[in-house]
Amino acid sequence: MQNGVSVIIHKSSIIQQGLKNILLSHNIGISEIMNTFPVCAVLNNWKNVLLLIDNQYVSEFKKHRKALKKNGNILIGVSISAVFNEFDSFFDEIIFINDGPDSIINKINYYFSDVSDTKTDNQLSIREIEILTMVAMGYSNKIIADKLFISIHTVITHRKNITFKLGIKSISGLTLYAALNNMVDFH
Repeated sequence: MQNGVSVIIHKSSIIQQGLKNILLSHNIGISEIMNTFPVCAVLNNWKNVLLLIDNQYVSEFKKHRKALKKNGNILIGVSISAVFNEFDSFFDEIIFINDGPDSIINKINYYFSDVSDTKTDNQLSIREIEILTMVAMGYSNKIIADKLFISIHTVITHRKNITFKLGIKSISGLTLYAALNNMVDFH
């Protein structure tokens, strides 16, 4: 992903301004700020862009998620809630209303790295591999969150993304996958 290319799509001008200030204070550029979900023609032009999307647009977003991901975009939901909901799993990451500026920047900066360094053949990010390894080792969501200095909600989001990407729903299946791919050593 190119460093510093982002788009904010949120209904609230206060949240738009807050995100804008946080991003600009960390030299992350903003190419557009929108208060409604854009039309398909606009979406197709975005490639390798960090999209910060109001998670209330989930129904419109779901229709275009596959194309947006195919174009190398990173999809971050912006939630006015402080709790994870089932729709948040459609995003690569979630920014919650109670996240501070440092937490928001940490979540965003995770994706500003060389894409070839962050993906495996199965398209799991380095963070997802870390979490999968910890799940296979029997760690709870809370312990994983504490060890990686992220929120439990972020752990849950990553676990849902891992399940979606691998098509494996059970912990035992994920553990077997991790063992077969030399991510953990049970000897």
